[in-house]
Order: sequence, then C-alpha cells, then structure tokens
Amino acid sequence: MIETRFPRALRRGDKLAVVSPASPLPKDRRSDLDRGLERLRALGFEPVLGKSVLAADGYLAGDDAARAADLQEAFGDPELRGVFCVRGGYGVTRLLDRLDFAPLAKDPKPILGYSDVTALLAAAWREVGLVGCHGPMVATSESMASGKELDAQQHALLTEVKRATPLPLQDGERPHALRIGRAEGRLVGGNLTLVTALLGTPWEIDTTGALLFLEDTGEAPYRVDRMLTQLRATGHLRRCAGVVLGDFHLDDQPMCSLDPEMLRVFRDRLADLPCPVAYGFPFGHRPRSWTLPVGARARLDARDESALARLELLEPAVR
Repeated sequence: MIETRFPRALRRGDKLAVVSPASPLPKDRRSDLDRGLERLRALGFEPVLGKSVLAADGYLAGDDAARAADLQEAFGDPELRGVFCVRGGYGVTRLLDRLDFAPLAKDPKPILGYSDVTALLAAAWREVGLVGCHGPMVATSESMASGKELDAQQHALLTEVKRATPLPLQDGERPHALRIGRAEGRLVGGNLTLVTALLGTPWEIDTTGALLFLEDTGEAPYRVDRMLTQLRATGHLRRCAGVVLGDFHLDDQPMCSLDPEMLRVFRDRLADLPCPVAYGFPFGHRPRSWTLPVGARARLDARDESALARLELLEPAVR
C-alpha cells in the first residue's frame, strides 16, 4: 500500500505554479484569470505562470509536450509550493503517461483543480499517495464564485494544520440520504466522466473502503446512468464505504438544481448498494462549491432520511 503523503501547508509568500494542463482559456475569459491571480496575491501568495497558460492548440492549451513540461517543472521546482490549475475542459489524460510523479513523493505539494483535473488528482494519489484538492480553480473564481465563506474554506484547507476544515452548508442546500447509514473512509473520486474514463488504466480509482464522491455537469440522465452502470459492473461501487453525490445540473437548468429524472437514476443505480449513499452536496461545477481533499479521511452521516446528510472531514489536508 502506498504511503499517504500530505502536502506542506501553504504560507504567505509562497510561490504557486499556475498551469493549464487541459483546455485553453478563451480570450474573452482572460479577465477571469486576472481576477484569480489577484485573489492569490491578496492571500499573500506569488503566482508563477507556466509557459502554456495562455497557449492554444485547437481544444488544448498547447501541445502535450508543452503542457506536460509545465506540470513537470511545477512538480520538481522546490521554490514552487503548489500546483494550481487555471481551468478544466479536456486534455489531462493525454499527459499522464508523460509525467514523473516521483518529485511529489520527496516534496509533496498541493495540486488544486476539478473537472478534467480529476485525472491528475487521481494519478498523483495512485502514483505517490499525494493528497490533492478537488475544488474551484484560478480562472473559475469568478464564473464559479464561491463567496467569502467558501473561499475561506479552500484557503483553510490549504493552510491550516491543527484541525480539519469544516464543510459549511449555505441556505437552501439540503443533502439527503438515498440509502441510510454512516461510514468513514478516504475521499476519492471527482468528476464522474473522468472517474469512468480512468477505468482499466494504471490510474483508475481504487474505491475499496473509500468514500467515493462524484459530480458532473451537462450530462443527460441516460449518460449518467451509463457511467454508474459501468462502475457497478466493475465492482467499484460495491467496494465503497459510501457514495457522496454533488452537483449534476443539466445545461438547460439553473445551477445547483437536480432534475427529477437524474434523481430517479441515482435511486435506480445506487439505492441497493451495501453502503450509505447521499446526494445534494455542494461541490462540482457550480457556484459556492466545496473544496474536498482527495485522500484525506472523512465521515458520511446519512442515518436518517428525514434529516440532512452530513459530510465531515476528519483530518487536516496539509501538514
């Protein structure tokens, strides 16, 4: 079993690598990046942009070699204390067999991202046991604005070592049990499309005894059904300690809303699992999103269908 490696907590004055390992940043969203960089500076950090941050090669932020080189430099440079992704999209899975994760075993540093970056977080966990952070990225700080409380949650997750960071629920957020129970385990998962795409690869997610958290956006209920059915067929769902479902809004729906047909899919594909399952948690492609530490221990409490389900972190994400 690979040793769990917690990153060193970030400190004021730290330099952070800002990289684009997936899709290019649209020209009309450059202001989102500028605001995100300013936010990092306001927190006392010094963002250092990778060479491919503003590159574009079709639907990729530069060619594979250039994007991988930015990541490899971020992994290995001791002056760069974190690896913060600009945005998701597509392209990270093309890089995984080009990357050497060994520097992160010697010098663990936090990787931050979600969506397509799920693949990078999963690979770092499988390769060297690195605890990473699934949450809003540098150029999503405006379009997926977290608000002060959730910004503070992400910052605390990356900087505080004495306690587990609380996961706050906002007004109107009401996670509920789909299958009642209580479970503890390490958090693994992320974007459902990427979790499924990694099946059969060296970086597929091991769900044994884990709390599997899943989210997605713009995927029709039948496609979510297909992916959950694949996870059922491979045995990944039955090996979980619990399943935690975040935002699954459709393109033609308001963010943070759950289509009734999607809830039907959840019930049909997950309600018979031998572990607790809960839905409606505030993470994923939505405003006011939690940042979750991949690889850190957590507790799912969904013992009462009439009460709110709870997810609680049991340890700090950094050391």
